[in-house]
Amino acid sequence: MDTKFKFEQVKKQLVAMQRETLVLLSNQAQNYFVKSFKNQGFNGEPWKEVQRRIPGTNAWKYPKPTKDNPKRGLQRRTSPILIGAGYKIRGGTLRDAVGSMSRTREIGNGTVRMIVDLPYAKAQNEGNKHLPRRQFIGQTPELTNMQVKKIEQIVTKIFHV
Repeated sequence: MDTKFKFEQVKKQLVAMQRETLVLLSNQAQNYFVKSFKNQGFNGEPWKEVQRRIPGTNAWKYPKPTKDNPKRGLQRRTSPILIGAGYKIRGGTLRDAVGSMSRTREIGNGTVRMIVDLPYAKAQNEGNKHLPRRQFIGQTPELTNMQVKKIEQIVTKIFHV
């Protein structure tokens, strides 16, 4: 039985797996961020409610259903936060951009940069004087734990050559 450790082989595999690991971790993060839209919150914290879903507010009242379109207004009262009101613009543009970050990410030199290239994404994620913070992307303890487990799986697989 050969008990020599195959250091060179393991080293080559570690180098070869670096980019693939970053791709796997960024895909995992992307899926985690998309889940924010389904959960209507981030890192266990619900997003601040939007006015259009609060009875009695002006946003709730407008636009009112009409004879020609009795569902007008009702759809915006029930559509999810950050997905859109569903009748003026196609809802889900931000969620779709988060779901396609794998096409806009930048991988290099041991790092991954996840990009959501929409002009209002930063304002939604961080908030500003006109918009409350509704974070949908960022590193959390839960995501870090998921990524550590993924890295451990990859390293274990490499060392069992």
